[in-house]
Amino acid sequence: MRYLLVCAVFALSVTAGMLEPRLVEQLGQTRSGDLVDIYIKPLGDADPSYIDQVAAGMTRAERREFACDVFRSVAEATQQPILEQLKAYPEGLVTNLHTNWLANFISCSATEEVIREIAMRGDVAWVDFRPATSIFIEPIDVRPGTPGEASRANAWGVDKIGAPSVWSMGYTGTDIVVAVIDTGVNYLHLDLQTHMWHDTPAGLHYGWDMESGDGDPMPTSSNHGTHCAGSVASDGTAGTNCGVAPDAIIMAVKVMTTVSPEAEQNVMDGFEWAVDHGADVLSTSLGYMPAWNPQRALWRTAEENIMAAGVPHSIAAGNEGPSSYTIRTPGDCPPPWTHPQQTAPGGHSACICVGATNSSDVIADFSSRGYVVWEGIAPWFDYNDTPPNAGLIRPDVCAPGVDVYSCSWPGTNVYTTMSGTSMATPHNAGLMALMLDANPTLSPAQVDQILEQTALDLGASGKENTYGSGRIRAYEAVQAAISVGIESGSGVVPAPGLLISAVTPNPVSSIAVFDIYTGEAGRVVVRAFDLAGRQVAVLHNGDLGQGSHSLSFIVPPSMGNGIYLLRADCNGEAAVGRMTVVR
Repeated sequence: MRYLLVCAVFALSVTAGMLEPRLVEQLGQTRSGDLVDIYIKPLGDADPSYIDQVAAGMTRAERREFACDVFRSVAEATQQPILEQLKAYPEGLVTNLHTNWLANFISCSATEEVIREIAMRGDVAWVDFRPATSIFIEPIDVRPGTPGEASRANAWGVDKIGAPSVWSMGYTGTDIVVAVIDTGVNYLHLDLQTHMWHDTPAGLHYGWDMESGDGDPMPTSSNHGTHCAGSVASDGTAGTNCGVAPDAIIMAVKVMTTVSPEAEQNVMDGFEWAVDHGADVLSTSLGYMPAWNPQRALWRTAEENIMAAGVPHSIAAGNEGPSSYTIRTPGDCPPPWTHPQQTAPGGHSACICVGATNSSDVIADFSSRGYVVWEGIAPWFDYNDTPPNAGLIRPDVCAPGVDVYSCSWPGTNVYTTMSGTSMATPHNAGLMALMLDANPTLSPAQVDQILEQTALDLGASGKENTYGSGRIRAYEAVQAAISVGIESGSGVVPAPGLLISAVTPNPVSSIAVFDIYTGEAGRVVVRAFDLAGRQVAVLHNGDLGQGSHSLSFIVPPSMGNGIYLLRADCNGEAAVGRMTVVR
């Protein structure tokens, strides 16, 4: 299904966005006329709770499609006027213009004059420097497999978590699409070639290479992605079953792992592509070290939106242990479910962060440890470490990640052995595929809760910053997944006739962005009232088709600081929201 997208035109306002401190520092080192790599964050983001309400009765596929349409709609509405200004500059002042809708941002290279002018727009939240980085997590050890490893029917990690017991129940990950967002996948490997992703209508096979912009995600310099894909879904055709879910479908999403200003946006492109093309699970053995100062706000927004799309995301903790505070981004984003021992309050996202254990269930000395905090990151300001709070516990779970035997490249029947949280992450993704095979209606929050509650508790009792909730166990997790109960198809909960999302940003100073869902076409009027019940503004008055629509409203000077109630009316139905104005 597709939904009408409505874009509004923004005007400049006296309230400006801001230059992030590291961009100010970079501009101080830049000569006049030089181009600087930047991110531009428009005001306005999708409201995940709005998507939850509209999509309550949808199948997983319908929910993904609806959510992606909302994300695009918000991005188009908020980015369009900024893009028009950027494209109007003389040639050479703005280059490498690129947009992303999953986290709603613009990337480009621009001169200092352009940067300062763009930052003065009322519809720009902030402008930040885009450094040259790499998201790649180097494996701790890479070596040829030993004769003992090659002689096993199943790789040790597959047996350790109990996956064969789940296969005997009839669940092998059949038809569950796992996107391996990495260095590419050897789709000719005999263990993988019969269950690679295909999109016949689009003429695509295997996945996509985000860097080259083509449909050939074959590796060019690294075994990393192939090895991870094998731990998800190797079926043993070439000799050893290395995959937790041997019948899952691998969607290979090859992303840039070299040092480049485009690297961060390229990985975000990969996240977008995977969700947009029907991935049921994301597996990402990549991440940014805290010292590299990644744009954490963009990654958390992306992870929140991935969760709103109904997709759980297995992410590596990183290989910087055993010191505390070494979790990589986006593995530092919060999980979909709040563990009872998580005392510091905060929100949720799709991220299920994975640490690494060895064959004796001992944490790997390289496995990154938490905790992390978000109290200084707008707009969340959560997961503080002010006593008695102790930040966000990381990781969530751990999985086999030391001396892991799995598929390799080049060749069609080759294997290699690697160590790292990169190797633990696909074990967890494979288990999520088994769980969704057993119960396709599980939400990301339910997937996370089951994984954590059925994990083998290791280390200090309960969830803590070394093992998380413990080492994953497949049989127990799938049994719990089945016990949740399976809803029968779509339409369990009827879609609302009319719904208005939360306003972003909130509080608002100049421009308010929001979404309207109309169950059927009609004339929609959205009004603002003060707390005395007086109408103070009309935010929208016009016909809208059935579906979701992103709208914007320039707050007039007559609306002073305070709380305002929003009321939408259409076809005899009404929906109510609120908006706080702070100038």
